[in-house]
Amino acid sequence: MKNIILPLIILPSLLSAADPAWLTTGEFRWTCSVPLITPAENAADPDVALKDPTMVFHEGKWHLFATHRRASGKVDMQYLSFTDWKDAGKATRHTLDFHDQYHCAPQVFYFTPHQKWYLIYQLADEKRPLKFGPFFSTTTNIADPKSWTKPQPMIETLPEGGTKTKWIDFWVICDATKAHLLYTSDDGHFWRRETPKQNFPLGWSKPELLLKDTKEALFEASCTYKLKGRDQYLTILEALGQGHRYYKAWLADKIEGPWKPLATTREKPFAATEQIAPATDWTTSISHGELIRSSNDEKLEVDPVALRFVFQGVDEQGYKALKYGGIPWKIGLLQLRPPFFSVNEHLKRAIPRVSLKNATLDEAIDAARVWEGEPPTDFGRFDWYYDAYFEAYYPVNIVVFSGNNADKYSISMDLRDVTVRDVLRKISTMTGRELTIQRSAVILSPPKAKVPTWKPIPALNADQIIFPVVQFQEATLEEAVEYFRVKSRLHDPKQAGVEIRIQSGVSNKPMITLDIRHTPLSEALMYSAWLAGYKMEVVGQDFLLTPLSKD
Repeated sequence: MKNIILPLIILPSLLSAADPAWLTTGEFRWTCSVPLITPAENAADPDVALKDPTMVFHEGKWHLFATHRRASGKVDMQYLSFTDWKDAGKATRHTLDFHDQYHCAPQVFYFTPHQKWYLIYQLADEKRPLKFGPFFSTTTNIADPKSWTKPQPMIETLPEGGTKTKWIDFWVICDATKAHLLYTSDDGHFWRRETPKQNFPLGWSKPELLLKDTKEALFEASCTYKLKGRDQYLTILEALGQGHRYYKAWLADKIEGPWKPLATTREKPFAATEQIAPATDWTTSISHGELIRSSNDEKLEVDPVALRFVFQGVDEQGYKALKYGGIPWKIGLLQLRPPFFSVNEHLKRAIPRVSLKNATLDEAIDAARVWEGEPPTDFGRFDWYYDAYFEAYYPVNIVVFSGNNADKYSISMDLRDVTVRDVLRKISTMTGRELTIQRSAVILSPPKAKVPTWKPIPALNADQIIFPVVQFQEATLEEAVEYFRVKSRLHDPKQAGVEIRIQSGVSNKPMITLDIRHTPLSEALMYSAWLAGYKMEVVGQDFLLTPLSKD
């Protein structure tokens, strides 16, 4: 009789995975949704755009506020609520009756000291000399669009420089003692003011300059966040490209700065369309948006492991509108794609206990496939995002070459306070197998099995094609190859895919059982070919599979 105690991972917190690579590399890769919210059809005064989104997740629903621009030129704000992002475009739209003139560019958060929701925005009133200044409204019921208070100014005086100096896209974030008001001026300047937390939303200091560059390099729509689990802040800011828009990013240890460049060039941005895979054709711009926060309060925390960016986008033709007010912006969502699967990090995971008695090899391997806690369930039920986020939690990739004697093993062990690496080493010793660590997977193979070694080739397009999931159960080589051919076009940022040829003599015998995550196409193909008794050769940008028996 077999007795198996499945291992558990105990974490200090839910999100205790290793720091994401972007914190040190400044490199970001994204996947993109289809347009989620588009301008509504209205014959009387047709919508031109719904833009500048801000949102929180509260009591099981998303609450989204956005700038609403119409063909008549009227600009106000709208509120939508929905449970699932895929249904966002169907949600009822409520126009906020704040003012009969211009108000836009909202930011929403819950201010804990006042136990109220705050909406920060800019407003223009012909009766006030303070044009496009920062205003606020409050409510205790975010789900009721009629409950917001009338607009109140946060600052009564003109910005430094008088009427000639612009200010735009106001943003509030708080630390332990102060509230900070951040904004740009459409001229390459990024500003900050502060007030004691007990004085918020009034009592602001004079502005101080945080960043300075050209108008194109440092434009508008800034957002600043506290990184969850770290004493560090992230600022993202929109820049102007040639016929498009994109985002840059900076890091700082405190909101006052200094702000250090992280992804601040056109060649290495925070978010631009060329970083999206699969490629998207509905937008060429990543414009005014906001990261989805992990909490709703004034600290504005975001999870660095799971960045999601809700933004406004438009295609090349739409961006060429004669006036900015005629651009038909739509709202979409980017989700961060993690870097290569980090095998070494997964092998360090601690296991309190592994107890096996008369287990098979497959059962012993399953004991090493431990989850890093429970993945979060709040994704707005967006399956394409959920799969990518598994990288921080999913068990280590293990490729097992079973051979002819896989069922003969009877494995017993009782280990406490060990790592995944310790368990795999124990299994390899007890079964007389060799343990090989590759870039994206751990290999368990019979002795002298000539395990192939995967090494990235910089010029090879297939090394840039990352498969979120590869799962085969007793597949033939031909079935596996057809899967890679079809899916390579889907996951290729260039949408070119790859060609794979099999040398004659292929067997239709099911031989490939594989379950790996977030692996380069070339590496996943190499394992599949090897399990079927073939080797992989690179020919230009394509692949040739030949039987190992011909060596």
